[in-house]
Amino acid sequence: METGKANKIQASSFNTALSDIYHVSVQIGLTHFSYCIINTSTFSMEYFKNYQINNTNDIINLINDDEVIKSDFFSSSVAFVNFPSTLIPKKVFTKNSAIEMLKLNSETYEIINNNVLKEIDVHLAYSIPKELDNIATTYFPNAKQKAQQSILIDEFSKKYNIEPTAYLYLCENTLNITVFKNEKLIFNNSFNFETKEDILYFTLFSFEQLKLNTNTVNTLLFGDITKDDDNFKLLYEFIRKIKFGGRPDQLKFPFEFNTLENQKYFGLFSQILCA
Repeated sequence: METGKANKIQASSFNTALSDIYHVSVQIGLTHFSYCIINTSTFSMEYFKNYQINNTNDIINLINDDEVIKSDFFSSSVAFVNFPSTLIPKKVFTKNSAIEMLKLNSETYEIINNNVLKEIDVHLAYSIPKELDNIATTYFPNAKQKAQQSILIDEFSKKYNIEPTAYLYLCENTLNITVFKNEKLIFNNSFNFETKEDILYFTLFSFEQLKLNTNTVNTLLFGDITKDDDNFKLLYEFIRKIKFGGRPDQLKFPFEFNTLENQKYFGLFSQILCA
């Protein structure tokens, strides 16, 4: 998709005059800007739009030209995708420790924030560029801000994770791997990839370090991956119990969304459940 061109889905029931009962979820990454609108009275997804971008100026221009997203919504949330982050146990968390641990693990940006992950009682500290922070606070001043990693971990934590279960989320050439065992989070990390072999390597390496059997570990796929692409086909050769994840059970999706595969945009669609 060319820069600035939008992929849009709109339910027949969508009406901008009803913005006072709508929640808008916004997702900002390095190469995309997406948002969706949910009717808070029915918990039905009514609108979705995804833009490809090159820089922060693209985001500003898109927002200024998009009349829908400038509506006066009942509530709003913003998630930042694939920026440096780290998990810190709640009992040892301080703002200073968050800064130190982030800088130890990766290069950081000017802004460092943190989210509390209620399901597992830890903090997730993350860093974003000042320009994106300015966009979020300027255009969505009342929005609850989170790292998408926080949303994914919280939502995956609510699923049945007695048996070893791995969640693979692909977005913007980044692979996020989140693993649970006996309903406890045992692993969460992100890897940049360029090829399908990179995806396989990082997945099998993580499984090996965790002593997970590729024949028995439940593996669910989300994000930018489909049954027809080479990334899935290679993973399928090496992992026996692998399948695609689904949409958030708490939300309703009109038939217009049938054109979008169920594993797509799980993080964006789940925002309202964590806001």
